[in-house]
Amino acid sequence: MHSKIRTMKKLVNLIAGILAGITPLIIAGIFGLLINNELQNILGIILCVILELLAAWIGIQIFQKIQRVGIVDFMAVVFASPDLDNLEQTANSKTKKRTAKELTELNYKNQSIFRGGTLKIFGDWHGEPYQNALKILRIDYAEDKKQMVIQFSRNTRIIIDEPGHILESPSVLKILSAQRVKLEFQHKKKGSTEEGSYFKNYTVVNNKIETETNIDWTKQKIDAAIGQDALIIFN
Repeated sequence: MHSKIRTMKKLVNLIAGILAGITPLIIAGIFGLLINNELQNILGIILCVILELLAAWIGIQIFQKIQRVGIVDFMAVVFASPDLDNLEQTANSKTKKRTAKELTELNYKNQSIFRGGTLKIFGDWHGEPYQNALKILRIDYAEDKKQMVIQFSRNTRIIIDEPGHILESPSVLKILSAQRVKLEFQHKKKGSTEEGSYFKNYTVVNNKIETETNIDWTKQKIDAAIGQDALIIFN
């Protein structure tokens, strides 16, 4: 059943990626006709070629992005409004605003309403979208260093420096901002059956996300962006 759903998602993403990818080419073609109508000379031809090449590059980037993150996440990034994260919660709302200290204390008392799920850091998934779910085992917060550590199942943990506002519900845990997020996990070493320690590091520098990783078993594309929440865990 799961394999059928995964195959269907890949097919949907493939079709959506093709349609979204050719859109810049269509738009460029329309502008090309207008340019050619006004500049019927070598300059007009050069501008049309440059426009089409740029559109082709943008189309390829869109197609590849949709294959990595899925059409749902791609559209969410395009149309999402960060203002929604700042709405005041009603008294009977299932979504609660937390501080790092409050979330840690609730975890110690086993009173957390969120238990774990799949990880997304600054828009970058750990594994395939909505797959690879992990259970939260422990949350610690060092107030003097403003550093939170979330320990998950399968020898995985996340270190968060200067976590900002936190939203917790039974289905999702959001940390809206952070100075740095480091993911540490175990994976089989390249060409070996033994597991090794790997990491993905995300640091906010000059309003951009700088990333680094020691992953060596595949060519790693890190889809991180400053406009994304520092950490989202989906149940």
